Amino acid sequence: MNEAADFLFRCNPEPGWIHDRETLRFLAVNQAAVARYGFSEDEFLRMKTPDIEVSEDLPRQMAPDETANPEPQHLGRQRHRLKSGEIIIVEVRTLPVSFTGRPAQIVSARDVTEMERLEKAVADQLRKEREVSALLSMAGRVARFGGWRVDLLKNEVVWSAETAAIHEVANEPTTVATGLNYYVPEHRQIMETAFRACIEDGVPFDLFLQIITGKGRRIWVRTIGEAERDANGSIIAAWGAFQDIDELVAAQTRSEATQKRLAETLNSVSEGFMVLDQDWRLTFLNRAGAEFLMQTGQGIIGQSIWDVFPEARGSRFEASYQTAVATGEAVTFEEFYPPLDRWFEVRAHPTREGLAIYFRDVTDRHHSHEALRLSEERFRLVTTITSDVIWDWNLVDDSIWWNEHMALKFGHQTFDVREDEHFWENRIHPEDRPRVLARIRSVLEGSAAEWSDEYRFLKADGSVAHVVDRALILRDASGVGQRMVGSMTDVTARVAVEAQLREAQKLEAVGKLTGGLAHDFNNLLTVVIGTTEALAERLAGDPESMMLAETADAAARRGAELVSRLLAFARQQPLDPKRIDVGRLLRDFDPILRRTLSEDVDLEVAEERGLWEANIDPGQLEAALLNLVINARDAMPGGGRLAIRASNASLDEDCALLEESVFAGQYVRVSVSDTGSGMPPEVVSRVFEPFFTTKDVGKGSGLGLSMVYGFVKQSRGHVKIQSEVGEGTTISIYLPRARPSTPEVEEAPMQAAAPSPGHERILVVEDDPMVREHVTRQLRGLGYAVTEANDGSQALERLERGEVFDLLFTDVVMPGDMNGRDLALAGQRIHPGLKVLFTSGYTETTMVHHGRLDPGVRLLSNPTAGGIWPSGSG
Repeated sequence: MNEAADFLFRCNPEPGWIHDRETLRFLAVNQAAVARYGFSEDEFLRMKTPDIEVSEDLPRQMAPDETANPEPQHLGRQRHRLKSGEIIIVEVRTLPVSFTGRPAQIVSARDVTEMERLEKAVADQLRKEREVSALLSMAGRVARFGGWRVDLLKNEVVWSAETAAIHEVANEPTTVATGLNYYVPEHRQIMETAFRACIEDGVPFDLFLQIITGKGRRIWVRTIGEAERDANGSIIAAWGAFQDIDELVAAQTRSEATQKRLAETLNSVSEGFMVLDQDWRLTFLNRAGAEFLMQTGQGIIGQSIWDVFPEARGSRFEASYQTAVATGEAVTFEEFYPPLDRWFEVRAHPTREGLAIYFRDVTDRHHSHEALRLSEERFRLVTTITSDVIWDWNLVDDSIWWNEHMALKFGHQTFDVREDEHFWENRIHPEDRPRVLARIRSVLEGSAAEWSDEYRFLKADGSVAHVVDRALILRDASGVGQRMVGSMTDVTARVAVEAQLREAQKLEAVGKLTGGLAHDFNNLLTVVIGTTEALAERLAGDPESMMLAETADAAARRGAELVSRLLAFARQQPLDPKRIDVGRLLRDFDPILRRTLSEDVDLEVAEERGLWEANIDPGQLEAALLNLVINARDAMPGGGRLAIRASNASLDEDCALLEESVFAGQYVRVSVSDTGSGMPPEVVSRVFEPFFTTKDVGKGSGLGLSMVYGFVKQSRGHVKIQSEVGEGTTISIYLPRARPSTPEVEEAPMQAAAPSPGHERILVVEDDPMVREHVTRQLRGLGYAVTEANDGSQALERLERGEVFDLLFTDVVMPGDMNGRDLALAGQRIHPGLKVLFTSGYTETTMVHHGRLDPGVRLLSNPTAGGIWPSGSG
């Protein structure tokens, strides 16, 4: 085995092994199998394959004619048990081989546990593409080679154009029964049995049969088929290939006849040669043959070969000779004969008289060729079974060989690769090329045995793939590199998922920080606004001082608005979603939007017929639309077109998997499109970050789009942005469709009322001293009897002592183990009639779930304005 093939087998990233085909004992394993399954190499070599297989999933035993098939076998997916006991799902491919003289199988077991989950999500999307791709790929292998597919639900057979041409009929859909009737009577039952096993049990088939074409010609064909399953594993179709091999069979028959006639004319050759009659008696043995067999030629003439060589009975020699005589076809094989301790290459040709046998001693050649064959076979199997692009770079003549996966994965055809002597380096992304080439030159000039790098690779269609490239460097005795053998793995999907995860984590971290700061800011603003309102009342007769108080009040309210936007981004604002007609909202809001725009901006508002209703907070939706329109207006300083369109949209599981925090379902999509300057990708990736803006200083807070993003996400919706420099921008917000079974119940609007003097007892619970002092001062000023507590535990002690209160006025977010909601529940268990009013700078998730306040909850948001009571509270 050469070093390259051994490296690819041992260091292949996918687990693999070789096991005895009869005993199922492991003969060799690679490092990937040791690492993934948890058994050491010595433990593997003491085990059999059933030891790692789940008993109920043991694959069926192959019949002898199947194990002799020299082509790779795809056994599908199986469950394997690791040393730890964990069950994983692997995709198994095998190929019968001879290993140290024993019939064996080489196996690749690719771990597809995670892929199994992802494939279920994308199966429907890929099904049609796989059907077309499979037919085209199979039909393009050789001439006169077509494809077919049987839809079991429709009982319809679809042929490719070449398959129809082989049948010499028009290419029209037909039925299974009609298709089977083309086979000759003696082969029809064979085909029908194989097809039924395929569609009922998923057993693939590969048959050589005869058909009668539409023009009455009797021809030989090869038909290949396998089952197609849906995402649930049910067989829904069968598909495969169809080849006209009539000329090939005819040529083979003529060749065998010629070989038989030549064999009958041979009398003496330099190789060993003997002739057997129909009773297995030796009728001729040449001199070379006698020397090989250590016999005197004339002494054994007329004797049975089984009497002269009794050890050959029951061996491959007897089986092969019997096969040649029974079938009338020549056999060629190599076999070891223990009594002579020699390997023989044998060619046995049936004749009218019996059997003509050529043989020669190939003992020396067998040892060397077998080692080389095994090495090259492993290399070929690895390049076939692996999903990576395998390459072999001859450093001496600077030529590179690529396996077929270069075309399958990246679209570069063999002709293009061969014609361009600088193919590889020209396909490295220009920004990565200097680094990659410099590093590989440095490795070649040194003494390293391996090289690896990660870079971007240009596909045939111009798109970019992220790849990981690894190689083994083979050097001569002086250390000069002679050859590099490597594999290129496409990690584009992994890189994309990592980038999305980083972006989502960044926005989540900013949101958490924002929410925490908002609580403290709102508490401070509560005191400031309350104080400025009190000052304004006391300074009503002093206009100059009154103006100062009003200025301070206005500044504090702007701060409160800023904090509100931050809470919107952090998805921590209390929402009041309702079932609304989005189209009607757009029509009612249209005049306000037009007053926001200049005369040189042409506004178009449209809605799809049959537009669904959405479950959304209408006030927040209007604010979000206004922000989007203002952003679009500012992107068109010279005027342009602005379009707002509402339509129905559905996101399936495939779409949901591609984006963070996106849920599959039905949505009302509102898109705002402009013909402005557009944005480059690096700006698009940051537009939803708070305080990020491309406007001049003083012309934007950078919170507009972040507020829209937070509001839509908190409403369990989705935001999508598309922008191209010079072409404009489209921002689409996906609003969850309202459920028809749960109509929105509109609450009666609360009427504002001026606070009136009271006498009831109120328990005020607030951890911030300034806020607590401000609240109690206002309440006492209205005549209420107020008792203070600085946290939930202190307030609960008063309630448990039997103190009676008419109202519990409590902050939501407080230090310690008890928040405001916990305190309210505990207090109402002690005093069932106790009324509760919550207040908070922000709510976290204590009382807001899926974007709405919990039922029955009354919340007074800090900072308050116009007195301590919310409108209509009484």
